[in-house]
Amino acid sequence: MGRTILGAPRKKPTKNAQAVKVGNVIYTAGVPFNWDTGEVVGKTIQEQTKQTMENIKTTLEACRSSMDNIDKCTVYVTSMDHVAGMNEVYYSYFSPDSTPTRACIIAGLAHPDLMLEIEVIAHV
Repeated sequence: MGRTILGAPRKKPTKNAQAVKVGNVIYTAGVPFNWDTGEVVGKTIQEQTKQTMENIKTTLEACRSSMDNIDKCTVYVTSMDHVAGMNEVYYSYFSPDSTPTRACIIAGLAHPDLMLEIEVIAHV
């Protein structure tokens, strides 16, 4: 079973793989960055969640998958106060019969302006 690096085009590349596919499984993570500028998008948890989910959606589509094929998400938020606002946006991206399993962890993140990061395991 081979390992393939995949993803959507970016004007500002990063050192991390956008997505890795092994067999029919896709591993990716989303943060609220604008891929053209590298800047954090959003001052509220809702805005950052929307940008993150859109980035994940774009990545999965570039991998010939979709949001309906997400099997597991791990959401990292910087404060318990962000969970309700994140949930408002997060659940709007899934139909009731395709909501993946999820863990939500309160954690410090690598960039001081980030309020969340979402790690995803999906399939093709």
